[in-house]
Amino acid sequence: MKHRINGNFIIAKLEKDEDLMFQIENLAIIYKINAGIILSGIGMLKNFEVGYFNGSNYDTISVNDRYELVSMHGSITKNEPKLHIHVGLASPKKELIGGHLIKAIVDPQVELTILKIDGSFSRVYNPITNLKEFDPTK
Repeated sequence: MKHRINGNFIIAKLEKDEDLMFQIENLAIIYKINAGIILSGIGMLKNFEVGYFNGSNYDTISVNDRYELVSMHGSITKNEPKLHIHVGLASPKKELIGGHLIKAIVDPQVELTILKIDGSFSRVYNPITNLKEFDPTK
């Protein structure tokens, strides 16, 4: 992975066979991100898993083939889960799938932009939704 910071913007290029989630968490450590917005991600992924929250848990789909990463955005918080990322991925047949990103491997590259925000964001458990939800005030 190659990366740099310009003001509060972190720009990164992830390389083939890197674990996308691991590298984003690694960037959060390197740049001390306790509050961040993943503004964009483009490139290609393989061996990924995306989910759809059905009200009690995630229905997931796993794909081993390479798909074009056409959209990626999310948030970074100080506590677990640190990352909440949604993606849109296009198949070789130009069919789009998407949802909550659970895991992914870069192939051959991903370009990523993150906005580091001063202070921190948290995730707080909500017993009604059974989710640790984003709270920008904590």
